[in-house]
Amino acid sequence: MRVEKKFYKENGMWYIDLPEFLEAGLGNKNNLLMVDGADTLLDILSLHSNSVMVEFGDEPFQDYTHKLNKLIIGMNKQLLDNIGHAPVDYGAYYTVEQLDNHQLWLCPVTEYVFGGGYPENIYLRVVK
Repeated sequence: MRVEKKFYKENGMWYIDLPEFLEAGLGNKNNLLMVDGADTLLDILSLHSNSVMVEFGDEPFQDYTHKLNKLIIGMNKQLLDNIGHAPVDYGAYYTVEQLDNHQLWLCPVTEYVFGGGYPENIYLRVVK
């Protein structure tokens, strides 16, 4: 499975543009926050701009530039509460091989995007 999604920065915070998630009543905008290392990855991918289109999938594809490897299921509840992320019970941490194993957290919206579950690996590239 491969998809293209826009990510945008608003008031210094990154979000995935996922109106279908909101329209389905599955959560609110704070569920779509990209935090705990995912924001840093988006700063890098966007070249520190306010939006970026990213193609990603759970299988390698031609021209992918970054590979995320699932590390553990977990979350930093205190950080999420301080930032204002919508309440969640878990998430998954990944490392990015191409960025010296930078660690990032992805919330349960990831399961929605991938149709259930957290992939072992996520491959991505910026769409020009």
